[in-house]
Amino acid sequence: MLAYIGPGPGLAVQAPALLLLAGLLIGMLSLLTFPLRWLLRRPKQRGPARTRRVILLGLDGLEPTLLEEGMQAGRLPHFQALAAEGGYQRLATTCPPLSPVAWSTFATGLNPGKHGVFDFVQRTADLGLKLAFSEVSAGRPRQLRKGRSFWEILGEHGVFSQILRVPVTWPSGRFFGTLLSAMGIPDLRGTQGTYTLFSPQARPLREGVNVLWQDGYADFALPCGTVRLHLAQVMGQWRLRWAGQQLDLQVGHFSPWCRLPFGRSPGLVKFLLLDDSPQLYATPVQLDPERPVLGLSYPSFFSATLALLLGSFATCGLAEDTGAREDGVLSPQQFLDQAYAIHQERRAQFLHLLERTPTGLCAAVFDGPDRIQHMAIECPETIRDLYGRMDELVGETRARLRPGEVLMVLSDHGFKPFRRAVDVNAWLLAEGYLQVDEQGQPIWSQTRAVALGLAGIHLNLHGRQAQGCVLPDQAEALKAELRGRLLELVDPADGTHPLVEVFDSRQCYQGPYAVDAPDLVLGWEVGYRIAKSAARGEVGDQVFADNTSAWCGDHCLHPQRVPGILLCNQPLGEDARLLDLAPTVLDLFGVPLPSALEGRSLCVD
Repeated sequence: MLAYIGPGPGLAVQAPALLLLAGLLIGMLSLLTFPLRWLLRRPKQRGPARTRRVILLGLDGLEPTLLEEGMQAGRLPHFQALAAEGGYQRLATTCPPLSPVAWSTFATGLNPGKHGVFDFVQRTADLGLKLAFSEVSAGRPRQLRKGRSFWEILGEHGVFSQILRVPVTWPSGRFFGTLLSAMGIPDLRGTQGTYTLFSPQARPLREGVNVLWQDGYADFALPCGTVRLHLAQVMGQWRLRWAGQQLDLQVGHFSPWCRLPFGRSPGLVKFLLLDDSPQLYATPVQLDPERPVLGLSYPSFFSATLALLLGSFATCGLAEDTGAREDGVLSPQQFLDQAYAIHQERRAQFLHLLERTPTGLCAAVFDGPDRIQHMAIECPETIRDLYGRMDELVGETRARLRPGEVLMVLSDHGFKPFRRAVDVNAWLLAEGYLQVDEQGQPIWSQTRAVALGLAGIHLNLHGRQAQGCVLPDQAEALKAELRGRLLELVDPADGTHPLVEVFDSRQCYQGPYAVDAPDLVLGWEVGYRIAKSAARGEVGDQVFADNTSAWCGDHCLHPQRVPGILLCNQPLGEDARLLDLAPTVLDLFGVPLPSALEGRSLCVD
């Protein structure tokens, strides 16, 4: 999350051994009685199904132009075969085209005004930021996304589902199936992914924590406990010791997952010895899937089952460490090595679940394309290799299809290069809409609007914000004024208008949670994005700047600039939208469409 906006929800919990043992015993009992308990329930009526099994393969951020180019060049034979068998089309994404917004719409078939997720973050009453889709309070996680997922509805009609790493599913409610959560799961530090760098000298880091070696020792400290590390050379070999364990390290090679006892809370870490100085990188501390201090799955024992069968795996919602790459701690190749190792973990789990879902729904999301394109969209060889690997995954999935089964491959949005950052708060400051004190903090009594998050601009509205100064009857005129002036904004470098459109959120969203949306949603032109500092609510002094970060690709654009992709082995209706996937899956299984759904079925009679 630091790589996107800022800090996560916070986490400081401990899991006594007796509670873990009790949980394991309860989990095993639940596993044994699970089928019987569901058989004893009376499922709701449904009509005749069009298929026995549906497979949904989500490839986060796959870009249509790159996919089309690869298919035309013959480099992506499995995508090409799937398109020829059923069809291919570009998939309309959400406004804004951000992963938590898009995947929430995918899961619920609702617009953001009804599921309540408009960004990675949500404004608070004092115009601060909090995570938009999950939180941890008193050691208990809570999902903030509203609306029922289509697999919950399927379960009510007796259709079993296996759901793997679909974003914004943490924590999962009860349903007829299994689910391993993704985006939203914190690391053991309590953030959405904060790495640690152990080094002999202080090093300025934006996205990680720097800890200094003292005579070869360092304290790996988290809110829930501390592990003492000792790193030394033994007969020319670097050896890391902690809590009665030891590990030999080689410069430039990731370690396996290592279990570290932070108090009574176990965590998983991979180490990477960067050089002989020595600098030691540690991944964000993952919740241990075998003994998670917070549930990672439904049923709760499902994560442990996967780990015991297939090995330990990354659990953090944003596991690929873009922050360490941005800080220059990880090299481009080391970041790719990490991302593809996580991809292989996910691939093994997906293929395992496919074999164990003879009927019903099997859905998985692979977020490697999103993370890798963020860091390497302008590296043609890396991108060709990425799309080739995704093609192999499609081929492995197609090989496991039986006659009459349905496979849909989709992405939530596309991807474009990010070359110029726009500090919207610096513009608001220069134009008099925002005022700051000597420390650069907003003076709320004199601030009428501020940019927060990646999506847009929020008015400092009286009665809604703690120190609001914009009267409700002034809001519409202020929004219209801001929209007009923003659309006139010109990049002095080349005369480009960086904004394609500025949306009034009241015209974008309908539903009870539309009041929580940004007041104006920014639709950027290709090459532009809000500056990360402005997204965090900070105020700079330069409106336009070249993007010199390793974060060189993005999708925070006008929705029409970054549609997703949709392929299916059976013909589907045209003009597909993410909003239509939930009703389509329900229709495939003969489940009546709830009246609350806003999409339409793409099934062709």
